[in-house]
Amino acid sequence: MVLFVSYSGLFGGAERLLVDFARGLDGERAIACPPGELDGASGRAGLRTFPLRARSLHLRGGGAGLRARALMDLVGHARELRALARALEPEVLVLWGMRSALASLLARDVGPAAFQHNDFLPGPLTGALVRRAASRAALVTAPSRAVLDELSVRGLVIAPGVALERFDASAVPVSPPEVLVLGALAPWKRPDLALEAFELVRERHPEARLTFVGAPLPGDDRSFADRLREPDARFAGAVGDPAGELSRCTCLLHCAEREPFGIAIVEALAAGRPAVVPDAGGPAEIVDQSCGLRYPPGDARAAADALAAILEDPARAARMGAAGRARVAERFALEAQQARYREALTALARPAAVRSGASLTIVTVTHNSAGVLPAFLSSVQRHLPSVPVVVADCASGDGTAAVAGELGAEVLELENVGFGAACNRALGQVTTQVAALLNPDVELVDDSLLALATEALAHERLLAPRVLNPDGSLQETVHPVPGSAAGLAHALVPPAVLPGPVLAPWRSKRPRRVGWAVGAALVARTDTLRALGPFDERIFLYGEDMELGLRAARQGIETWLWPAARVIHRGGHSIEAVHGGEPFELRARARHEALALALGPRRAAFDDRLQALTFASRRALKRALGRSAERERRQLEAVR
Repeated sequence: MVLFVSYSGLFGGAERLLVDFARGLDGERAIACPPGELDGASGRAGLRTFPLRARSLHLRGGGAGLRARALMDLVGHARELRALARALEPEVLVLWGMRSALASLLARDVGPAAFQHNDFLPGPLTGALVRRAASRAALVTAPSRAVLDELSVRGLVIAPGVALERFDASAVPVSPPEVLVLGALAPWKRPDLALEAFELVRERHPEARLTFVGAPLPGDDRSFADRLREPDARFAGAVGDPAGELSRCTCLLHCAEREPFGIAIVEALAAGRPAVVPDAGGPAEIVDQSCGLRYPPGDARAAADALAAILEDPARAARMGAAGRARVAERFALEAQQARYREALTALARPAAVRSGASLTIVTVTHNSAGVLPAFLSSVQRHLPSVPVVVADCASGDGTAAVAGELGAEVLELENVGFGAACNRALGQVTTQVAALLNPDVELVDDSLLALATEALAHERLLAPRVLNPDGSLQETVHPVPGSAAGLAHALVPPAVLPGPVLAPWRSKRPRRVGWAVGAALVARTDTLRALGPFDERIFLYGEDMELGLRAARQGIETWLWPAARVIHRGGHSIEAVHGGEPFELRARARHEALALALGPRRAAFDDRLQALTFASRRALKRALGRSAERERRQLEAVR
């Protein structure tokens, strides 16, 4: 997995570049970002996303209060960054932008990462900290030489690219001629300079028109944009694709004096339109004399002279447009830039282990699972294409069996015999040496289940991968033996504050023996599972995994967490729909029955009392903290 971490959930040029580069990578790509346009664009591009908390983007200026808030936001971002890196253990971690790079200085155990630096440094203190973060990075990339040079570290300039086919260079500009300003209506983009320059242009070309395409950035003061309103200019607002506006114009005008790159300029060249740009920063690296004109930054008169020269000579403008499109094809084609970025990240990744799926079959049990099954089977096809899947369907009424068959799984249609009995039946269809029992609301993130298959062949064990929530946090899917010292601590102390992997084994970064593992994801030799049952069919639902782990231990078969393998588990898709929420009474009864079968009635009764104490203490703690304790109240009632 390559994991990109972005502090921002907006979708500006930097975030668009993130999606473009991520789409060009092989294997699993994931983006961690706050809710927003970036999250939506990532999902539409087929990229996995992990949610981060939305935090203020205004980290500069203001008084001590704002600076303190900015620091706390970075600390919070660092905490999220560290948790995700530890849970997912990506092959490559990419810190996208200065804020994530700064957060990495505060996060422990993140390890070397790639740093994509997208902007100019804002000031001496922040600049020094960003340079320190860059010096620790395993790879530094930037969109322009101007941005990279500020860091004073070695790195790669990999410019953004555009797909030429998006733009029709044969379109004829409208008449009277239009000059286009494309970008956010933000002070640093200098749209006010564009208005000043265009007033000078109209002294010689009163027929010319000026069009602004863009809007204020979210959270910005809109009064600046309101003051720009000029009756002789057209304000088109933000557009999803600027290709249509570019096909209308005669040329592009860009005015930002400190522009890190300028993707709008590349788009204008791709559309066959010359560009008038400041002779500084990224624009000066994009435009040469063949395809546009450069002027001293901030000089409205020089910008106006350059515009007039292009408007007065349509043939020259056409030649510049053709040269600009050729320049984009040579230096800024999207596929070529994606390939350069892919090559740079590939050099960072650890050599992939050579794994074979010939010894593994995946078994899943479904009941009205049509909504989650496609994601599960698609993830198997993507990461383990040679591994067969057996779907044991328990009388679904929503077409689950048909969905499974259409997606290439072997389907075993059953009555609603219960989870354990269905697993037992499905194992009869397995012909490989190892079987993985996975819930249908699980998704694979890589091929690491094959590592479990290899381990299962080497040692007769029940093996549990690390299980993640959809937000990348760890699920508590491995547990100590109920009633043991570790089990007592787990029952009496809130899981969030349990210290160390002995008392909170699901946090372990190394393989560890556990008492039992949740049945959402288990791997073992097929003959071992068959010899165990694996499940006691007297248990219809819930508790069968605990009973299996405890019974297997009595027969000398240990249960181990194997955190090098990992899956994502959404949970509760079927049973909660039936019960209208979490079935607390069903779970409590199933746990009691499972422990009675595995350890005897006295241990089950003792566990009931311990569970009651657990939920009562957690309810009291939540109420003392002023938080809702309704869930704990219902759990306590169910145990009683």
